[in-house]
Amino acid sequence: MSAPEPGHNILPHNGSPAEQVLADLAELHTMDDPDADRPGMVNMYDTGLATVERLTTAAFGMYLHVNPLYSTTFPSVYVMEREVVRAATDLLHGGDAATGSWTSGGSESCLLAVKAARDGRPEVTNPRMVLPISAHAAWWKGAKYLGVETVVTPIDPQTFRAQVDAIRDAIDENTVLVVLSAPQYGHGVIDPIAEIATLCLEKGVRLHVDACIGGWVLPFMEQLGHPVAPWDFRVPGVSSISVDLQKYGYTTKGCSLVLYRDRELRRPQYFVHAGWTGYPIANSTVQSSKPGGLLAAGWAVLRHLGTDGYLRLVEETLELTRQLIDGVAGIPGLTVLGRPESSLIAVTTEGVDFFVFLDELGRRGWAMQPQLSQPGIPPSIHFTMAAGHRKYLPSLLEVLRDAVEAARTRKPLLDPERVEILRALPADTAPEQLNTLVEDSMAPGSGIAALHLVVDSLPLPLREAAILSYHEGLTAHPANR
Repeated sequence: MSAPEPGHNILPHNGSPAEQVLADLAELHTMDDPDADRPGMVNMYDTGLATVERLTTAAFGMYLHVNPLYSTTFPSVYVMEREVVRAATDLLHGGDAATGSWTSGGSESCLLAVKAARDGRPEVTNPRMVLPISAHAAWWKGAKYLGVETVVTPIDPQTFRAQVDAIRDAIDENTVLVVLSAPQYGHGVIDPIAEIATLCLEKGVRLHVDACIGGWVLPFMEQLGHPVAPWDFRVPGVSSISVDLQKYGYTTKGCSLVLYRDRELRRPQYFVHAGWTGYPIANSTVQSSKPGGLLAAGWAVLRHLGTDGYLRLVEETLELTRQLIDGVAGIPGLTVLGRPESSLIAVTTEGVDFFVFLDELGRRGWAMQPQLSQPGIPPSIHFTMAAGHRKYLPSLLEVLRDAVEAARTRKPLLDPERVEILRALPADTAPEQLNTLVEDSMAPGSGIAALHLVVDSLPLPLREAAILSYHEGLTAHPANR
């Protein structure tokens, strides 16, 4: 698999003037999609408010050299963290006992929740975590990093929600954590949190609610009068919640929260060490040094927008989401999977080859990354709707309609026999052989949709091997590819 060619040496003998460096950076940036904030492309969150952009830049710049590692030197960072956490726990009905930590993003929040659950049960020598297949991939990452076994349960193929009975059957004496979502990323539905929370209480197991996306949407939905299934700290048995301010809080990337019902639940998250020749260290997160500007920017945006600002943004987002759902319903050959409960939508095809449809979207300048198929679940396109998407919605619906109509008359991107060969590959296929098969399956000039079809046709272990090969190539020297 090919990757972009690396540029010139950025560490010359003689340094370059700042103006030239910025000009080169601007030229490099032209490689990137200028309309990347369109729905369905990548998940960018834009308020459409210029004041938010200016405030974020100014606040980050003010704290450019502030390192929260040094609490005695930069106590203001801890004031901001305390205030941001309190705003979140108040919003999620945590009460005075609730606490939490600022993290670098949703993945770190997930990893820390796993660490807290694992280290909170030191008597369990083979810790396990139960999660539905719809949980975010970050949970598998956290489990792998921390040596926690994942026990994966199915979801309902119609509603896409976690199955209560399956989770009940999966919990055993080694289970240290159960993970649910509000909502789950793939299809935008909320798991049956109240039912499973009762189960976790009975069995003495922590329950984490991944609200990295919904945490700054669902509370405002409820305030706007929309029905929202129980999911936050009002539900007995919910131990911890993750919330990404870098998503619908509209702060810059690098700003998430992991929240706990009380300090005892959070304490195992910490790393503390005084047994070396340097300074004593206490870390609430994976990172020691980290940019204080990220927290300052997040703190500033929350203060600037306020509750009334978030209510307006959520109301606008929900309206656009409904318009997209209604628009897709009016396009023959397309369907929304499940019944989205907030701002996330998954769209697939009916009676039309999905990957040909995806290719037609790419030909029209909308090269979307699909969600691959899983057992009993078709591939789909994911939309994370945001307030800034209004300007794109008419053109998006037009492109969806045109692409699905064009796809009806086209042949499959791969010969069906080739697809069957890929599906039948043994899991221990050597990487070199796999790369050759993948490249041989791609016709000259094939687009990203054909590559996704090839990957979708592979058994799961080989899917991951192919993806790894591609991403390794993105930063590899040409001689090492």
